[in-house]
Amino acid sequence: MKRTIVTDREILRCIHDMHQDQYPGPELPGGKRQNDPYLPIPVREVAAKLGTSPEMLFGRLYYHLDAKYRYKDSGGAETHLFSMKVGDKIHCVHFPYLSAVLAEHEAEHRQFWWTLWLSIAALVLSAASIISQIVTAK
Repeated sequence: MKRTIVTDREILRCIHDMHQDQYPGPELPGGKRQNDPYLPIPVREVAAKLGTSPEMLFGRLYYHLDAKYRYKDSGGAETHLFSMKVGDKIHCVHFPYLSAVLAEHEAEHRQFWWTLWLSIAALVLSAASIISQIVTAK
């Protein structure tokens, strides 16, 4: 099986789509939901769905994405996008934060495509104008 290199956006989208039904967690007595922001993810399953190796996916999550998006709040508490262990759960993503980061990636992606298509349309119109000028000049 050929392994592919996937984008950060593809990784985040895959994790989000696979686990969106699991957040905010199971219902507790009284009707409230657990609302633990950290969800464990099956790294091997996500990697298989993305067509990459589990080791590569883990490295991207742990060494790249978490390092890129981790932050400290004003009280000094750290928020991680991906954590090795949270309580008794391993390989956890902060699901609301992942959704926010994914939304930013999606907005950038849409903006790129809109800009690209508008540029192509402008190029086509310019070419049509030049061709029209050449044809009518004769």
